[in-house]
Amino acid sequence: MNVQYMTSSQLKTRAKDLLEGRFGSAVLIIFLGSMITGVLNMTSNSFVSLLLLRLKPSSPVVGVITLLISSVVSLFTNIFSVGYALFFLNIASKRSCDIGCLFYGFRWQFGKCLTLSAFFTSVSFVLLLPVQLCNGMFGQTQDTGWLMASLLLSSIAMVASTIFYLVFSQCYFLLLDFPDYTVKQLLRSSMRIMKGHKGRLFYLQVSFIPLVLLALLTCGIGMLWLTPYVQMTYTCFFLNLMNPLSEG
Repeated sequence: MNVQYMTSSQLKTRAKDLLEGRFGSAVLIIFLGSMITGVLNMTSNSFVSLLLLRLKPSSPVVGVITLLISSVVSLFTNIFSVGYALFFLNIASKRSCDIGCLFYGFRWQFGKCLTLSAFFTSVSFVLLLPVQLCNGMFGQTQDTGWLMASLLLSSIAMVASTIFYLVFSQCYFLLLDFPDYTVKQLLRSSMRIMKGHKGRLFYLQVSFIPLVLLALLTCGIGMLWLTPYVQMTYTCFFLNLMNPLSEG
């Protein structure tokens, strides 16, 4: 028996079909989540600005504190990913869905959702911390050696984070499908089902780059249209990963 997986083109077509008649509500939930995240980020940035009045802007300490504050914000905003996953899974399965899905992770198994978010946030913090320290040292000393180190570490962090998120990209979907799983089981399950499929997902992500660039030309407004389409496509990828077509 041969197992057949959908191509990127087929996944995108399927996503468009599923969004038909639901596109308005999909845009609304993305907009609401983006607004909340934006307000929290603006608030944290204001706090950092006040901090800069007391410390030298080039101080490595400022970079670390900025990263720490950003990580705390991400710790909570990442939980919206559970709500997005639920919303688009409901669309795919023809179930009812509403804006309330956005806050699902805060009222359902919050501890587990927060632990997953903390895992992702911690990895991101560890990868970016050396970069921030090098940037701070460069700002203080103007030594190009620190700048080169920052560029090198940024490249390493980008590659490492890409691989990391590909491996564990299905955790939030799996949490909804297997609510009894522990966080460790969710991570292991994502690692297992993504074996041999990381390249497929990476290619799918890269294929959206032209549309992202076009959306950015609209001052970001186009992202309100594009993000639901992208999220629905990733949902279709998960569903196809769990239930591939069989031939023979």
